[in-house]
Amino acid sequence: MIEKLPFGRTGHNSTRTLFGAAAFWGTPQAEANKTLDLLLEYGVNHIDTAASYGDAELRLGPWLKQYRDQFFLATKTEKRT
Repeated sequence: MIEKLPFGRTGHNSTRTLFGAAAFWGTPQAEANKTLDLLLEYGVNHIDTAASYGDAELRLGPWLKQYRDQFFLATKTEKRT
């Protein structure tokens, strides 16, 4: 398993390795599901996405429904907050 560390003040312990969902730009759902299954297998529990990552959020949604309590989902907007 991958080492986990506290993620800021969120109370979540994130794996030192996270998954950048920009990789799903133009990826079919079946292929995205296989990739996400590997996250479970290796214990990665932090996913980073953004609206600017094409269809990434659409690929994450269906798969993540059944595993939502196992992941920290980080997202970004184009605006500074």
